[in-house]
Amino acid sequence: MKKTFRITIAASLLTAMLSVPGMTASASAEAGAATASAQPAAVYALAEQLQVELKSALNERLTGGNRIGIVLRANNTGDTVKRLADYELLVRMRDGTEYALQPSAANAKAVQPKTSADLGYLATIDRTDDAEITEVLLKEVDYYVYPKKETLLLSIPIVSRPWNGSEGAVAIDPTVSQAWKEAFSFPSLQSPISYKPVSIQKDMTEKGTVYVVQLLAANTADYRVLVPDFTIDGRSDSKVFAGSRVEQEQVALEAREEKYIHYAIPTDTDTILSGLNVLTTESFLDAAGSAPVSYKVGRLHIQLSASPGSGSYPTYTFGDKIELDAKNKLIHPDLQLTLVGLPINDNTEEGTKTVTATFLLTNNGDSPIPIPAFQSGLLSSDGFHYDGSRQTAGGTPLLPKESVTVNYSFTLPATETGQGLVLKIEDAVTTAPYKSTIAAYQVEAVPYVTKDQFNLYPFRIGVKSNSTNFIFNPQTMEYSYMGNYDLTIEREPGVRVDQTFPALLFELHDGSDRLVASSTNPLTGTGRLVSGINKIRFTGTTQSFDYPLTLKIYEVFKTDTGESKRLLTQMVQ
Repeated sequence: MKKTFRITIAASLLTAMLSVPGMTASASAEAGAATASAQPAAVYALAEQLQVELKSALNERLTGGNRIGIVLRANNTGDTVKRLADYELLVRMRDGTEYALQPSAANAKAVQPKTSADLGYLATIDRTDDAEITEVLLKEVDYYVYPKKETLLLSIPIVSRPWNGSEGAVAIDPTVSQAWKEAFSFPSLQSPISYKPVSIQKDMTEKGTVYVVQLLAANTADYRVLVPDFTIDGRSDSKVFAGSRVEQEQVALEAREEKYIHYAIPTDTDTILSGLNVLTTESFLDAAGSAPVSYKVGRLHIQLSASPGSGSYPTYTFGDKIELDAKNKLIHPDLQLTLVGLPINDNTEEGTKTVTATFLLTNNGDSPIPIPAFQSGLLSSDGFHYDGSRQTAGGTPLLPKESVTVNYSFTLPATETGQGLVLKIEDAVTTAPYKSTIAAYQVEAVPYVTKDQFNLYPFRIGVKSNSTNFIFNPQTMEYSYMGNYDLTIEREPGVRVDQTFPALLFELHDGSDRLVASSTNPLTGTGRLVSGINKIRFTGTTQSFDYPLTLKIYEVFKTDTGESKRLLTQMVQ
C-alpha cells in the first residue's frame, strides 16, 4: 500500500515562556487580519541622541548552571557618530544578587548616524535553583581611579520572564501566544515583513516524519527587503523538535510583494504537535578570533489547539475548474485543471480498493506550456492521507487550446467507501523534498459498476459483440487463444492522446477465475484499437481447452511505483 499516515493535532496547549520588553513578536487581534501595531519597546536615553532598548533576554538552564544572555540595541538618532563607552552590564536576581555579564568582543565601539548597533552580553552562573532575573543594570566604570568609579546609567526592569530555553517550564503568556492563522511580525528585527501561518502538513519521507509549516510573508514597505533569519520549532506535550527553513537561499521580497516560505520540523512517527515556537538567533563572541557562540531566543508561540488541516473544504463538481493558489508558481496561470473522473474499484486480488483520479489539463493561453509535475493526495474522513501514483507523462508541451489527461492511482483499504474524501493538488517541486497543498476539495469517489459500455476519457468505448476462439498446436499439445471483438470507440475532440495514455488490458479467466491469457492493446499509435472488429491474439497457453471463459477488460497505465490496473468490464464467453 502507498504511504499512509494520520493527521491529528492535540487539543491541549503547551506554551513556552517567551516574553521580555522589546523582544516580543507583534500579533494581530483576529485570524487573517493584518499585523497589529507592535507594542513599542521601552526606550531609554543613554546620552544625547543615543537611545537604548532591550532587544532580548535569555535565562536558560544548562548542565553547568544558568546561561544568562542580554542583548541591547543602541540607536543613534543624531547626525554624528556616537561613541560607546566600555559599559558593564549586570543582571539583578529576585533575591537581590547581582551578576556581571561578559561583553561580546564583537560589540560596536561607536554607532553611525541614523543607525543602530547590537550590544551582547553573556555569562554562565553556577546556580542550581530557579534564579529569576528582575532587572538589567548598565553601568559606566572608570578603571583609572582608585577605587574604581561606577556610574549607574540605566536600570531596565524585566516585566515578563525571559526565554528559558526550548525545554523550559510551561507558562501561558498572552502577549506572545496567538492562535493559528493570526499574522505576526518581528519589531526586534526592524523588518517591515509580516507573516501569516497558512498551512501545516504532516509528510512521510524516506528519513521519517516531518511537519511542513507554510507561512505567507508580506512586505509592507515600498522597497525591496530580505526575509530575516528565524526558525520555527514544534512542541508536543512532552518534547521540542527543532525546525529549519526549507528555502536554502536568501529570500527577497520586492515592494508590497507576498511570497511563501516553509519550515520543516522532523518529529517522531506518532508525534502530535500542540504548538509552534518562533525563534531568532543571537550570537556572542568570547574573544577576537574565537568562534562565535550562538543561542536561540523565543519570540512567539503559535497555538495548535485544533488541527489546521481540518475544517471545511469546498465541494467539487466534476468538470468545474479547480481554483489553485495564485501565489504558487508550479502551474502556469493559463493552464486550467479540471477533474473528470474519480471511480473507486474493488481490488479483490490484493484485498484493497483503488481510486483513479483523471485530471484534464487545458492550455487556455497563446503559447505552449510544459505539463506541470504536480502531485495529488486523498485525505479520508477519519484523517488518513494517501499519496497518489502519477501516470508517466510525456514531456511534450501542451499547445494553445489543447488538452491532455493525467491520471493518478490511489490504493485505499478495503473498508474505504469513498465518501467524505478530500482531494489535494500538491506542489512537490518548490519545497522539495516536501510537499505543499495548492488546492483542496471535498469529493465523493463513485463506486464503479461494470457495463458493456465504459469511459476512458476522452474515449467512450462499447463492446457490441465478443468471440474468443482457440488454436491447438499438435506439436506442443497446447491451446492458444484468439479474440474477435466488435467495439465502438468515440472520442472527445481537442484532447491529446500520446504513447503514455492508458491502454486496455484484455484478460481471459477460466471457471475458477484463474488467469489463462492476456493481451495489452493501445488506443493510439501502431496496433491501436479501432471501431469495428478487432482481432486480438492473447499471450499464454493451456494444456487443455478451458470453457467457459470470462473476458475482463482493464485500464492500465504506468506510474512511478509500478502499473495501475482498474477493471472496466467483464463478460462470459
